[in-house]
Amino acid sequence: MEWSNVPIDLYCERLGPGWWAEPLNAVSNLGFIVAGIALSRQSARRGEPASVQALGWLIVLVGCGSAAFHTAATRWAEVLDVAFIALFISWFVACYARHRWGAPWWLALLCVGFFHGAGTLMAKFFEPGAFNGSVAYFPALAGLILFGLLSGLKDRWHRAIWFFTAAGIFAASLSLRTLDQSLCDLWPQGTHWAWHLLNALTLTTATLGISHSPGLRRTRF
Repeated sequence: MEWSNVPIDLYCERLGPGWWAEPLNAVSNLGFIVAGIALSRQSARRGEPASVQALGWLIVLVGCGSAAFHTAATRWAEVLDVAFIALFISWFVACYARHRWGAPWWLALLCVGFFHGAGTLMAKFFEPGAFNGSVAYFPALAGLILFGLLSGLKDRWHRAIWFFTAAGIFAASLSLRTLDQSLCDLWPQGTHWAWHLLNALTLTTATLGISHSPGLRRTRF
C-alpha cells in the first residue's frame, strides 16, 4: 500500500495531483476549526467539565484531519481524517452516556464499544461503497436520533431538540456527500465542501445538546 506518493481522487473537485487541487474542500474545513474553538472557549467560560470542553478541541482535530486529506490526498492523510472522526464520535458517545445519563466512566466507555459494534453490524446490510461511501456514517445518524429519543424520555422533550436538530442537519449533509460524484458534470466543484460546513454545524449542535445536560457543572470530568 502506497502511503505518501499516490494521490487519492474521491471527489469532483480534484482533477489532478497537487496540494491545492481541492481548494473548496480544503478551505471549508475552517468551519470545524472555528466551531471547535468557539465551543471550547464557551464551555470553559461556563465552567463545564474538561471532558465536555475536549469535544470542541476534537472538532478542531476533525477539521485538521480533513484538511490534511483534501490537500495531501494520500493514504496517511486519509487515515488521519478517519481516525479523528472516529475519535470524536467515540468521545461524544462516552460524554453522552456520562453527562446525560450519569453513567460511570467505565460504563460510558462500554457504550462506545457497543455503538461501534452496532455500526459494524449495520454496515453489513449494504454493499461496499454504497451511497458513495456514506454508509459508514449511517450509524452516526441513527445514534443522533436515538440520543434524541432517549433524552426526551429521560428529561423534558425540549432538551432532545438539540439531537433531533443535529440529526436533521446531518441527514441533509449526508445527502450532499452522497450526491457529490453524480453531480460532477453539472457542478465540477461538487458538494463535498457543503458536507464539511453542514457537518461543522451538526457537531456544534450535538455538542450543545450535551452542554445543556442537567447538573453538568457538578462534575469535574
